[in-house]
Amino acid sequence: MSSLSYQSLPKSPGVYFFKNAHGGIIYVGKAKSLKDRVSSYFRPPEKLLPKTAQMMAETATLDHIPVESEIDALLFEANLIRKLAPKYNVDWKDGKAYPLIEITKDPVPQVHFARKEANPKSTYFGPYPTGSDITSLLRFLRKIFPFVSQNHPGGKPCLRSHLGLCPCPEVFTSRRSRLSYLKDLRNLRDFLSGKRQTVQKRLTREMLQASQNQDFEKAQALKQKLQHITFVTAPRTSPREYEVNPNLLEDRRQAEIRALKHLLKMERIQKIECYDVSNLSGKNATGAQVVFVAGEPDKSLYRRYKIHLQETPDDFAMMSEMISRRLKSDVPLPELIVIDGGKGQLSSAVNQISQIRQIRPFPLFRVIALAKRLETIYTEAGQEINLPESSPALHLLQRLRDEAHRFSRKYHLLLRTKTMLT
Repeated sequence: MSSLSYQSLPKSPGVYFFKNAHGGIIYVGKAKSLKDRVSSYFRPPEKLLPKTAQMMAETATLDHIPVESEIDALLFEANLIRKLAPKYNVDWKDGKAYPLIEITKDPVPQVHFARKEANPKSTYFGPYPTGSDITSLLRFLRKIFPFVSQNHPGGKPCLRSHLGLCPCPEVFTSRRSRLSYLKDLRNLRDFLSGKRQTVQKRLTREMLQASQNQDFEKAQALKQKLQHITFVTAPRTSPREYEVNPNLLEDRRQAEIRALKHLLKMERIQKIECYDVSNLSGKNATGAQVVFVAGEPDKSLYRRYKIHLQETPDDFAMMSEMISRRLKSDVPLPELIVIDGGKGQLSSAVNQISQIRQIRPFPLFRVIALAKRLETIYTEAGQEINLPESSPALHLLQRLRDEAHRFSRKYHLLLRTKTMLT
């Protein structure tokens, strides 16, 4: 098979398939970056492991399905291996079973790593390609849904309980703690089954109820769970959806753009820029410009700014400086600019745009802001829009905002580190 066959693969998460001359799938793999991972197979046979070289000699074509996150790729890969049992996925285990996640049926259920479905009363998830996949997955999930993974003789707390990763010893002695733990395990099961939308809606309802009951500590804890899920993975995709529709990711991006165009009454949204500032009491202030084209990040167009004019914490002035510097460049403008912030940040940006337009005319574009607290959208016309959590338009704006925040903070931390070392 020609090495050219992987050149068009995206540098994004997904699942890839090697097929033989008859179109049969002989190997399924996952990747954080499809192009980088698959390219590693296209080396001279003498530089590959013998079994890998044998597989590549039998491979005639490759295919792939892009997904939204590494977690999606892991769950989808496990789903396909269980269903298809591809030749080389099975042969490479040398007689060993693929690892599984087991949730026992005990009064206080435990979560374990397992090699086979030995207990008919337990629930199993997987199989997963390697033990390290399970370790990474459970390490992430344990921060959201702490679980018991060992016996606790005498009801003594384990080390993980001090880290907030195990609900012992209260779960063994308190009925209230046990019921709370069983709720967490229900969410864990649904998450592993690919029902992340169900989990997110359930946690949102509980958070709003806790807030109405003025139990703000519980509401904050539930909000943190939701933020963990949102940050690491797209919360609305099951492995089955990718299998049914290999173009799911592209379809979703198009739906997001259509929804945003409808919301803002715009005929075209191809390019969107999003801006955020990051600083510590005004020091080492930075700004970030991230760019999405057709709903996907285009990192070749990203730009970072070292803020020069402020030594005090003034986000409005910092935003004005960044917008001013952007508009003075010759890079083509987008159809839409998104500001990470509320009315103040939006007003600063709009005023700066108006001032520069009087001196240097440029094509018209829209400007909106997205405030993180309640995910409120503010427009130049003074509208305040709160979309439902399921809105595709909101999903697109959230991805933009979160990417701008990540990029700005990364540069800010770099400058802080340099300052500390000088």
